[in-house]
Amino acid sequence: MKKYLPLLVALTLLLPVVARAQHGDRDRDHRRDERGERIARVIRDCQDRTNDFRSAVDHSWGRERHREDDLDRSAVRLERSLNRIRDSWNRDHDYDRTRRNVGAAIEAGRDINRILRNHRAGSRVEREWGAIRSELNNLAEVFEQPRIRW
Repeated sequence: MKKYLPLLVALTLLLPVVARAQHGDRDRDHRRDERGERIARVIRDCQDRTNDFRSAVDHSWGRERHREDDLDRSAVRLERSLNRIRDSWNRDHDYDRTRRNVGAAIEAGRDINRILRNHRAGSRVEREWGAIRSELNNLAEVFEQPRIRW
C-alpha cells in the first residue's frame, strides 16, 4: 500500500484540476453553441425578410418597370448572398469563411437603399426594407462588422 500512496496523492491533487478543465470545456462549448444558434437565427431572419421584401416589390411598381428592374436585380443579389451565407454556415459552421460572404450582402443592401432613397416605393416595400436594414445590421454585428450606415 505504501508504494501506491504517492500515486494516490497525485491523483487526488489532479482530480479537481481535471474536473475544472472539463467544466471549462463545457462552458466554452455552450457559449459556442449559443453563438452558433444566434448566427443561424440572424441568417434565417435576414432570408425571411428578404423574401417578404421581394414579394412586396413584385406587387408594387407595376408601371415603373425600369425602377423595379434595378431594385429586383439588387434584391436577387441580396438573396443570393444570403443563400451563400446560409449554405456556408450550415455546411461548415466556419465563422471566418461565412464572414467573408457578409460583405456581398451588405453591398447589395446598400444598392437597394440607394434605389429606394431616390425613388419612392409603396409603403409595404418601405416597411419591409426597414426590417431588412435592421436584420442586416444584426448580421453585421454577429460577424463583427461595423454597423451599416444607411
